[in-house]
Amino acid sequence: MGKWLTIALCLTSFIMVVPGCSYKQPQGNNQQGKVEITDMVGRKVVVPREIKKIYAPIYGTVILNAVVPEKMIKMDNKPGTPPGPQPGNQPGNPPAGAAQSGGQSGTPPQGDQGGKPGNDRYKKILEAGPDIIVANTQIDMDIAATVADADKLQNQLGIPVVVIDNRLAELAKTYDFLGELLREKEKTKVLADYCRKTFAEVKAAVDKIPAEKRARVYYAEGPKGLATDPAVTRHTEVLDFVGAVNVAQVPSRTGPGQTPVTIEQVQGWNPDVIIANRLKADDSKTLLETVIDDPEWQNIIAVKDRRVYDIPKQVNNWFDRPPSANRVIGVKWLAHLLYPDVVKYDMKKETKQFYKLFYHQELTDQEVEMILNDSEQK
Repeated sequence: MGKWLTIALCLTSFIMVVPGCSYKQPQGNNQQGKVEITDMVGRKVVVPREIKKIYAPIYGTVILNAVVPEKMIKMDNKPGTPPGPQPGNQPGNPPAGAAQSGGQSGTPPQGDQGGKPGNDRYKKILEAGPDIIVANTQIDMDIAATVADADKLQNQLGIPVVVIDNRLAELAKTYDFLGELLREKEKTKVLADYCRKTFAEVKAAVDKIPAEKRARVYYAEGPKGLATDPAVTRHTEVLDFVGAVNVAQVPSRTGPGQTPVTIEQVQGWNPDVIIANRLKADDSKTLLETVIDDPEWQNIIAVKDRRVYDIPKQVNNWFDRPPSANRVIGVKWLAHLLYPDVVKYDMKKETKQFYKLFYHQELTDQEVEMILNDSEQK
């Protein structure tokens, strides 16, 4: 497979919010090349009428890469080293949004504590010179605090901060908003329509499934599968959307997620299906291969029935990390995986279409097979 499918850029997040305001289109009067718009949490922001360079944390980068990859400022953010600006995405290179990302809490990234504009991260952003910074909403964040953070960052850097909605079910509206903001309505209409159609058809199908027939699912994270996330968090929106029962009754670790659990808890939940995101695990071995001969896992229904699936993760994980537009294809994948007789998709065809629209990539049959390997019913 091409190198682009294995490259992971780890970009950290400045701001995430839970929207409490109604959605509004950008609007305002043009004044000397600038216009006042209303962002997706109701903030009034003055932005350049012609936006040429954009900085966004990974959540926003994934969303925006589908629209204006050439305008995105890429940051090289290796652990323990200050990030630096990189050229925008070029044809044949990995998309600007290509990343495997852990959950962020909404606070400044490591090395930026204290919020002073003179620190390394802020210096790099200022040097890159974006016209706007795009921050993101999340389902499990407090709106008032994050709006305050957006205003604070904007005042510190002197760069307009525009907040967009990153809740899964609102992504169509987000693309509508970006079409107006970036004057790319033709592009964003295609993306928004794709999101609307996906959500409408999946919801219509799963709504017909009786409660007693809903799949009971454990989301296994970490190399041993002994971390997870509860319902109604940014990390489980796909599972919630497809109407499955998240068996994990655990407290949420807002932001990073991955609440540790014991094998005894998993045994007690006894899920019908396990979906796995094995962060930092040996990629040569699936979770099923890891647990199939383990006596502590063998009596769990999902393991006995071999219904343990690795989540597709190239270019970005389809379930979360980052929880962004990459989850739209995840809705189709998971609904079809759990309810193949009700939600009928040709996932090879769907994968090709999604990657062409959102990642600007024309996948070969071989690449599609590698992406879907270990993530389908055998």
